[in-house]
Amino acid sequence: MLIKGGRLRSVNRILCILLILLLILPLQGCKFKDIDLKLFVMAVGIDEAENNPNKLSVTLKIAIPQGDPKKAEEQVQIITEEGDTIAEIVRVMKSRIDKELDFGHCKAVLFGEKYARKNIREAADWTMRRRDIQLTIYTAVARPSAKEVLNVQPVTERIPANSILLALSKDGTESPFIVPPAFAYVLQRRIDERGADPILALVEKKSDQEFLINKSYLFDKSKAVTELEPEETRIYNLLSLKNLKTSLNVDYQGLKYAYNIEKSSAKYKIITPTNGTPYIEYKIKILAEVEESHSGDIFNEKLLRDLSAAAGNQLNERVERTLSKIHQAKCDPLGWGLRYQSRHWNNSEEWKEWEDLSERLEFHVKCDVDIKYTGMVR
Repeated sequence: MLIKGGRLRSVNRILCILLILLLILPLQGCKFKDIDLKLFVMAVGIDEAENNPNKLSVTLKIAIPQGDPKKAEEQVQIITEEGDTIAEIVRVMKSRIDKELDFGHCKAVLFGEKYARKNIREAADWTMRRRDIQLTIYTAVARPSAKEVLNVQPVTERIPANSILLALSKDGTESPFIVPPAFAYVLQRRIDERGADPILALVEKKSDQEFLINKSYLFDKSKAVTELEPEETRIYNLLSLKNLKTSLNVDYQGLKYAYNIEKSSAKYKIITPTNGTPYIEYKIKILAEVEESHSGDIFNEKLLRDLSAAAGNQLNERVERTLSKIHQAKCDPLGWGLRYQSRHWNNSEEWKEWEDLSERLEFHVKCDVDIKYTGMVR
């Protein structure tokens, strides 16, 4: 019995060793390439092909890994290829380089202005489906083309395409003229969802070392239709964001003043009277301080009240003009249609009702500006 027990233990031991060897076999190699065999794509630009409007032109801004991380040198490779689909173009690009393209660090996708005015649905779909592209990459429109914008090399840039990333994400500059980040998943959701349309920042090339982001583009789902000017973009941000960091001008008795916004909020209601014209009522509250004065007068409580009233009236007009422009473009970046659907329960008819209402919409705006502080006087 002891002999049989010993043989049984030996057999079990051998079987365990064989099982372990079988489990180790699939782990004998590494699936991923070494870092020195990769090229990291930091940004993608998608344009209409120059000589054939039916084809696409794709530009990749590639960062070349550095051996010494302490060096501030920036080594960049930019390659452009044309083709029928983005997937095909990327495959063709691989035959032009000696290392594997890695999209895992890609942070921005830029749509050329001509391409954006046609249809960005194909590019947005590729961005969502590509397995190694993050859904949190930033999207924007580029002027005159995505290729030219990606070729801009700001003197402050240490990592390829990082300057565009810092601007669009607002991790660097906090400009009131840059619309909230449009991540890839947000863009796709607004393309597909009824009641909310995309709005993307417009990145313009100013020189070989400078770009400008102070405008935005309204989209009718998949194509750009209307451009918002800097002041209109700022008003859109005031309506869509809380506590926008900006300053606004006000004219009072022939003199100019500027006030800095400390706190801001905007709320709206969709009002549908039974026998009247439907309208959207906006209420905007702002707490501010004087930032600049051309009068030279000493501020008192009465002057602050008068400035606040003038600022509120003038801001009313600016907001109403911006809302009217957005409405006339038949775009809905603020999600009015989505709000209407969420407040009604007739699922089969609510969208048709909203389409009928939206044609006749008016806007009533009330801005309550309270310039409470005179700023710091040293």
